[in-house]
Amino acid sequence: MEITSVNLFFLFSMFIGSLVGLVLIYFGFQKNRQNILLGINFLLLTYMSLIVWLITSGYYHHFPFLYRTGNVVAFLFMPLMYMYIRMVLTGRGITSKDLIHLLPVLVFIVDFWPVFMLDNVEKQFLIQSEISNPVLFTSYSQSRFFSFDFYTPFRSLVLAVYWVASIILVWTYSKKQDIKGFAKEWFVWIKIFLGMEFMVFFPFLFLFWAIDPLTNFFLIHLTIVIITTITGFSLVFFPKILYGMDKQLFEEQTVKAKPEKTEHLSDQKAKEIESKLELVLKRDKKFLLPGYSIHSLAADTDIPVYILTLYINHHLNSNFSDLINQKRIAESCKLIESGKFDHLSLIGLAEKSGFSNRNSFTLAFQKFKNISPSVYIKSLKAKA
Repeated sequence: MEITSVNLFFLFSMFIGSLVGLVLIYFGFQKNRQNILLGINFLLLTYMSLIVWLITSGYYHHFPFLYRTGNVVAFLFMPLMYMYIRMVLTGRGITSKDLIHLLPVLVFIVDFWPVFMLDNVEKQFLIQSEISNPVLFTSYSQSRFFSFDFYTPFRSLVLAVYWVASIILVWTYSKKQDIKGFAKEWFVWIKIFLGMEFMVFFPFLFLFWAIDPLTNFFLIHLTIVIITTITGFSLVFFPKILYGMDKQLFEEQTVKAKPEKTEHLSDQKAKEIESKLELVLKRDKKFLLPGYSIHSLAADTDIPVYILTLYINHHLNSNFSDLINQKRIAESCKLIESGKFDHLSLIGLAEKSGFSNRNSFTLAFQKFKNISPSVYIKSLKAKA
């Protein structure tokens, strides 16, 4: 492979995209579940950058098994990015209803299934007959159900729809949030991302009459690579998003900007929330899961984050951290009093109670029991 500035740029974008994607997924499992979706989206962006590079460099014929998979990834990226934004802002997880978002990619897969089933030699022949003309290569002329010029405008249209839906979400919730800490950084970054994403569909939908197809192709696909590079690299300057730091501030401040007169929970609604919390926290003891967040609770109860926060703040006179930690400390006391876990160290007892480390366990124990766990254990042994 010839080392050129263009090749280096593409390789750098793929390195940034894959690195950021893996970091987000790793810390997503550790702290913020919604970051798993963002990490997957960056890996999808990286894959699209790879496809663009293979086309523009002419190396695609070395990878025939990737033929026509770029559009599959594109149709996956669009709804997943929207669902990530929705999950962050509303706390609503992915449900079975969200399968409707997979309809475009399923249509494409069914349409091109015979092409996917071709052996690599046949795919290489198709690639070599089209690769010299990028516009022809991306015209999807093998479609069984639609015309050869259907998928490119359709893909841009679908992206535009999801982009508008994302903009509406961000605009709506930016008016409701107390824009500080985690929220401020996230809103700044997502606006950068959506601003860059706009350039992917804008040239085709609005300038197709003024730009020749080849220029349009390079504008759209080069923008994908630029998005991967700039938005991925920009996350380095937003560590609270990348590593999940300080997210509790974002979660608990959701309702502070809401006047109570416009957000009042009825007695019926409060009882409904109480019943769901009873099932999730008392019966299922989900608070014992390490890293259990208010987003996790929102997903398990199917109650938006801001409603949960409103209920916990005003009906329980607490906050999410204290609510969960108090239940964990109560559980740890039961473990200690049972005498079945005398062999555990404080670290082991902390993990058994849902804490991620000994220090957070000790601080919470001191806060709710006014005594350290080691002194508490000794006092029980003295009584015995």
